[in-house]
Parts: sequence; C-alpha cells; structure tokens
Amino acid sequence: MKKKTIANIVMAVIIMVIVLGGILYVGHIKGWFDKDSTNFVTITERRGIVTLERDGVAYTVDEDTVLREGDKISCDAGSRAKIEVNDGYITLNQNSTVIISEPKTQNVKIDVISGEVFVNAVTSISVSFSDNNIDFSDAVALLSVRSGAQSISVFYGEVNDASSGEILEWVGEEYSVRGCTLDSLNDFAIEQIRALNETKELYFTNVQLDELEEQRNEELLADTNVSDKEDKIENKEDLDIDEEDSGTENDGNVVQNTENNDTTATSDSINDVTTEGTTEETAEEATGPVTETPKDETTEQTAVTESTTEAPVEEKLSCTITIRCDTILNNWDNLDPAKVAYVPSSGCILSTVTMEFSEGETVFDVLNIACANYGIQIEYSWTPMYNSYYIEGINNLYEFDCGSESGWMYKVNGWFPNYGCSSYILTGGETIVWCYTCNGLGADVGGGGW
Repeated sequence: MKKKTIANIVMAVIIMVIVLGGILYVGHIKGWFDKDSTNFVTITERRGIVTLERDGVAYTVDEDTVLREGDKISCDAGSRAKIEVNDGYITLNQNSTVIISEPKTQNVKIDVISGEVFVNAVTSISVSFSDNNIDFSDAVALLSVRSGAQSISVFYGEVNDASSGEILEWVGEEYSVRGCTLDSLNDFAIEQIRALNETKELYFTNVQLDELEEQRNEELLADTNVSDKEDKIENKEDLDIDEEDSGTENDGNVVQNTENNDTTATSDSINDVTTEGTTEETAEEATGPVTETPKDETTEQTAVTESTTEAPVEEKLSCTITIRCDTILNNWDNLDPAKVAYVPSSGCILSTVTMEFSEGETVFDVLNIACANYGIQIEYSWTPMYNSYYIEGINNLYEFDCGSESGWMYKVNGWFPNYGCSSYILTGGETIVWCYTCNGLGADVGGGGW
C-alpha cells in the first residue's frame, strides 16, 4: 500500500514538472520573462494578425512584446505593426516581413524581406534590403521592397543621396534619384505622414494630404457616376427595344382592325345600295364634295426623323485575358503549405476569356473586372515608384509564396511591359496573360527577369 502511495506521489511530481517545464518554455518563447532594459526594440501597436517567428515557433504576437535577435515579424493582409526602435519607430504595412538584428545595441538593424516599412529614425536605425544597407538618422522615409525593385521616399531629413521630397530607386542594377510627387502617395503613406505631422513638419503637409484625398474621392465619385450612367443608358436601350417591339405589335393590331372596319363598312355600303338604291352621286349631293386635307411634308419628315434617331451607343472594345500559375507545379517544394489549396491541378486559375472594356481602360481595369466576374480573389496596392497599382495577390497566391523570387507578372501580346499594369492603356484586340513566376524574376515565364 505504501509503495503504491509513493508511486502516485512520484507520478504527480513528474506531471507537475512536465507542466511547469511547458509553462516555462512557452513563457520563454513568448517573452513573458523579458525584462531586459538594454533591449531597444519592442512591438507597441498591432492591428490585425501579426505573426512572430522565434526559435522555429510561429504565433500571433501581442503588443508590448520585446523582440530578440533573429525574430521574424510578418503582417498579414489588412494588418499593421508598429515597432519602437531606440527613440524612433518603424511601421510595417500589410504583407510586409522584417527580421530583427542586434536589438541590444544602439545601432539596431532591421532586415526588410518584403513589403512597405515607414521609418521614423530619431537617432539611428540601420535598414538592409536586397544587397543594400542604409543608415537612417534624424530622417523620415517610406521603404518599399519588391522583387527586382526597391525605393525609399524621403519626407524629412536626408537618406544617402536623397533629401526631403526625393525618392531613391533601385530597379534591377539601375540606381537613380528623382522628385517625390504628392499623387504618388498611397493610403499607408498618407496615414503615417498625417500622424507624424502632429510633431514634425514633413515635406507634405496635412493640408496637401486633405486636398489629395478630396481629389481622389471626387475622381472615385465621378467614376461611380459614369458607371451608373452607363447602366441607365443600357437599361434605357433595353426599354426602348421592348417598346419598339410592343409598338410593332400594336401597329399590326391597328392595321388589322382598320382593315376589318373597312371591310365592314364596304359590306354596309353594299347593303345600303341594295336595299335603299343609294348611289355615290346621291351621297355627294347630300354631303357635298369630300376635300382631302393637304399633308405637311416638313412636319411628317421631322416626326419620322425624331422617331428613328437613337442615342449614341458607346462602342465597346474587347481583349482576351488568362490567369496561370502552372510554374508552381514545378516548384511544389518551395510553396507555402498554407497555399496548396489555392493552386489548381491544371495550374490555370482562369482559362482564356474575352472581356469587353471602354476606351481608356487599362490592363489593371480588365483584370479587376475579370476577377469580379469569375469570383477570383485579388489584392493590390498603390506603388509610388511606378505611379501604378501593384498586384499583390490573385486567388490568394502572393509574392514570395513560392520562393524568394516569386510573384505575379503580366504580358500583353507576348511582351512583358516594364511599367505598372494600371499604366498600360488598352486599344482593343490585345491578348493579356497574368502568370506567376517562381524563379529568375520572370525568366521561367519568358520574362527574362524583372
């Protein structure tokens, strides 16, 4: 009996040790015991799902989490994360990923893997991306990192060769500096600049931002009104066609009724002649000669013209569009396991279809319409570097989902344009193909690299 009791006690102690060890391990991973005052990097704000990968374990991070060497922070679609660094901070936009280095030194290093990062450096923040390493000190800027192209828009202070109001650009092996325009700002940049303008005087003021947003709202409203007007015209044309068909049927009935009346009248006249012996001359004597009213030819012609004139119909143009991701089938080992369900077995997300569009519309417009018509998920963002929309994901397949060089590209009539899809204006008859590249920055889909 005593042996059994001792065995139970030993078992209970072992279970308690295992549970305590598990708690300590989870606490270590999640940083419950991190009270190191020498650490200069902390997540202070979080919106949406922000994932922290630490020691091979990934979990949704909380605010006030102290970051360590090698921590990887990723923001999902619709998410944001603000990380305090020294006396300043960086803010990650959605679909952005960074890795923290040397968090216990004054010169904290941030390795930006992808996406957009807003940097407010008071003392010093070292940021690396691709093959570049940039030191930010007393500067405010927006860093955008895409496959084959990166940019830094400076809004305060100086960064490398660029001063406030200028943009550093890396496209492939080419490097340049150009002016930063107000209309190049996306919603993320506007939000960050507006908030920081409360304490600093950045290159763009809140008044300018208000005017830009008002202008974009007016353009959006105008586009909506045009769309509504086109719908009304289309509905009116359908109604006119129905009225014409109805009118034709009614006219036929009127003619038929008139003929029937004439037949009846003729029959009655014959009966009158037979029974009463009345002749046509007798009728004329009784009623006088019948005078025919002359027709107004001008009025008749005008009436005919008005009835046959139709409202001008906007001529619709057309093109074909295809969406493919078959390159993923040859790079299956590199695919994010969470995205397996979104890859069709054929590699074809949308077979070739013909799309109608209006004059002045772009490749971006047609892609949006096609995805809406066929229920395909799409996500995009405004890219100041190209002054165009950037396609982040189609059918839930995003950049870097199948390797470090993966992402979406488009070609028109077999050619890969070197500018954004919302800058390519269609004229009709084009063949558009959206394809997912996995290797060579487009070489595997015939692009020859971005």
